[in-house]
Amino acid sequence: MSVQHSKASLHAFYAEALRNGRSTGEKLCAPVPARFLALLASLPADTPRRALDLGYGAGAYTIALAEAGFTVVAVDQAPAEPLLHRLLARKDLAERVTVVESLIEKYAVQEDFGLLVAKDVLHYLSQQDVERLLTGAVRSSRSVNLHYLEIFTAISRTDAHDGQIHIEGEARYTPDTLGRALERIYDGWDVSVRWDDHTEQDTRSGRSYFEATRATVVASRRFPAPVGTAAMSGRETA
Repeated sequence: MSVQHSKASLHAFYAEALRNGRSTGEKLCAPVPARFLALLASLPADTPRRALDLGYGAGAYTIALAEAGFTVVAVDQAPAEPLLHRLLARKDLAERVTVVESLIEKYAVQEDFGLLVAKDVLHYLSQQDVERLLTGAVRSSRSVNLHYLEIFTAISRTDAHDGQIHIEGEARYTPDTLGRALERIYDGWDVSVRWDDHTEQDTRSGRSYFEATRATVVASRRFPAPVGTAAMSGRETA
């Protein structure tokens, strides 16, 4: 049996978790991993210091970007209050951050961001919205840019009775369909993809309720853009 959850119920779940500081399966309140900080430190010196964080959640990546010297536009339908509260204690960073409380798929990228981050959020959008959003960012690219994406594919969600759960309008990418989409979107960019098996378990019962293959995508563009199609890496496992 398959059950579909509405986007409204999904929004309510995350809004409640963020307002109460409650952890979720994807660990919204976890610190930014060292490999992302290393990526920030390795960016070319001529990368524009303006970043877009799609799906700010509790704000960990937004704050890390501001700490790295970026002016940040942070976009999410999640309530802005938890992130704004965190920024109150960091007035040196707050002036660098603009928070936009909006559906991500309704946000039109119309400027040249040196860095775009979208972690664990794009799978909730439709494939059409994902590709329209990222294609808009590519078209707005005018200089040295880098896109860092973490996207779940081949998702299996189950309830306590092993029924399948789907989210209204979600992308439902497989590794193959996502790979082909990345080739279309990032034509002329250098693209690497790392694939990891991901599982989330109920802490009380130990039951696995979420399984997926997560793609960690790093797409970089040099100016002027090289001619040719994006180079895709092979499959890697953690």
